Amino acid sequence: MIIKRTLACLSAVSALFIANVSHAEMGPYVGIGGGFTQFDDDGFVKESTGDSDWDDSGTAYRFIAGYKFSENFSIEWTFQDYDYNEYGVDSVSEVDMQAWHVSGVLSYPIPESPFGPMEVFGKLGLGESDYLFSGRVNLGLGDQNNDGNVDTIPYKEQQTNESILLGGGAQFHINEDFRIRTELDITTFGLDVAYGINSDSFTSKDYQFYAVTASASLVYLF
Repeated sequence: MIIKRTLACLSAVSALFIANVSHAEMGPYVGIGGGFTQFDDDGFVKESTGDSDWDDSGTAYRFIAGYKFSENFSIEWTFQDYDYNEYGVDSVSEVDMQAWHVSGVLSYPIPESPFGPMEVFGKLGLGESDYLFSGRVNLGLGDQNNDGNVDTIPYKEQQTNESILLGGGAQFHINEDFRIRTELDITTFGLDVAYGINSDSFTSKDYQFYAVTASASLVYLF
């Protein structure tokens, strides 16, 4: 439902630009890129596994497809895959995240700059995120086995939730067909967690995650 509303709003906005735009200023484009990402887990790892020693940085890979309606406005679809290492030394937990968004992109061209022709842009998108957590979680029961370790159980959770993308950056013109894009964006991820072995240990909580990604992409204009 959210995607239908997003497409309807973006289509209405794009119609305002099409009327006075020449054909030469319009066209589709695609891009591929990657970068580094920092993850804010809203305290989920420490609360669920009892392990605060984990690697919250990783890499991200993205695919871009869009249509430029004018030099100032585009509609863009982005798919992004996040690659994180193990959550922590003790918990041996892993996370896999993917997200896709439909965004409106506003651009401001700079024909002459120290780097040649370029443009700066900002974008806001709505879409969905897919989050997969696999590992062991802390039930809050302490060390009932008296082995010196906090008791955990295997736990796997996969959810798809609504997501927001907010970003901006600069795009540098290599020639008529290719651009180099540098970008910084924030993506939201939601996770509703519920686990336990009895009523005393049952845990239920909503978490809101954030991934901040700095990336570079090669963009081709058709």
